[in-house]
Amino acid sequence: MIGVRILAVAIIASVALGACAAAPRRIEAMEEMERVRSARDVEDGARIAPEAYARAEQERELSREARASADELGATLHAERAIAAYQHALAVARLARGAAELADAQKSLDDAMAQQLQLEASRSQLEREADELEQRVRIERERKLPASSLPTTPEREAARWVAAQSLATQARLLCSAARLVLADAPGLTDAEKDAASVSDRLAKRPRPAPIDDAARARARCLDVLTRARRGGGYDATAADGLLAELSAAGGWDPMRDERGVIVTLHEAFRGAELTQAAASRLQELGRVAAAHPRFAVQVVVHDARTAASDGEAADAKRAAAAVQALVRGGASDSHLRAELAGARVPIVDPSDVAARGRNERLEVVFVGGG
Repeated sequence: MIGVRILAVAIIASVALGACAAAPRRIEAMEEMERVRSARDVEDGARIAPEAYARAEQERELSREARASADELGATLHAERAIAAYQHALAVARLARGAAELADAQKSLDDAMAQQLQLEASRSQLEREADELEQRVRIERERKLPASSLPTTPEREAARWVAAQSLATQARLLCSAARLVLADAPGLTDAEKDAASVSDRLAKRPRPAPIDDAARARARCLDVLTRARRGGGYDATAADGLLAELSAAGGWDPMRDERGVIVTLHEAFRGAELTQAAASRLQELGRVAAAHPRFAVQVVVHDARTAASDGEAADAKRAAAAVQALVRGGASDSHLRAELAGARVPIVDPSDVAARGRNERLEVVFVGGG
């Protein structure tokens, strides 16, 4: 009996000690519950996650009731549940706030991107307007050339005749480009007649050479081309993009003039036939033309020296072969126009026997329109 009594006393003491040890933990749980409830973000949790917050409040009340009833274990369990519910509400609130901040940041980024695009569009518009103004200034300057040049020496007169030939041919090529942009461009027919009239006069070797009339014909054709582009909503950035693309591809050495983007091929013909290398390169340019359908293509055959009587017929065959190669590459036949420039637009001195071979060339001009 004595042993039983001692065992009972030991059990009671153990339970009492356990209860004493658990009491601080229960008190700490309830204090933690109150600390979590008074946290700064709890109001956001109550607003954003009302169900979790209401559950936490319910557990808090149950914890307080259990403690008031001396149910320390129940009070602790309900307090821990309340803490978990409060923390859930806080997590939802923080997640929602993070999502809102992310949305605000994304909106700020979108606004900044839109503003950047708007600025780039404005800059492109200003650049186009500046290009047009420069073009108009150049045209007006050419229009204000003297009515007639003063008499000069025979040597200078011969040089004027060569320059007039070049200007008249350039006029014809500019009018041809205008016709590719807009077949019925205002003033085009009259400008073409002026250019043809000057060319006919030059063929008779008049003295003095009509260099001023040739310059005016060129200015008039350039004016028609400029107006045709403006009427068609010409985008100068497209030509910039094509120039950059051909430059990046390597091996083309493209350049620009008033007509558009130019690729020049030398030693492209053997007689009236295309060399194999030139035919291959022209087919590549045909693929470029197919990829940029907003550009028409002008094909210009240049000679190294004044051709014989059958020279123009041979040049016509060369031009036709070049056009066919471009079409095989994918260029649209309806957007192609061949021109024969003869030896009238040299790039080196024709009297230089060693260098004048470079005057023989084939130009493929991507004429930008609307």
